[in-house]
Amino acid sequence: MFDRAMQALFLLAYEPAAEVTADLHSYGFRPKRSAADAIERCFVVLAQKASAQWILEGDIKGCFDNISHAWIHQHLKLEP
Repeated sequence: MFDRAMQALFLLAYEPAAEVTADLHSYGFRPKRSAADAIERCFVVLAQKASAQWILEGDIKGCFDNISHAWIHQHLKLEP
């Protein structure tokens, strides 16, 4: 319970700053964005005459299972 409460507090503190600096065309795990929004963006971009011929999508398997928590604590100022 304590860990979940701390995660919620960090989310409340850092999400506004993260959203301001995040990629405008990123849709994964973002508030108020959905798969439908990503599909709509693809349609708009690909409908242009000079659009790309390929779309690449990637998923890093197990990223959050294997990420170094020590690195996060060392490089991110999560606590005052």
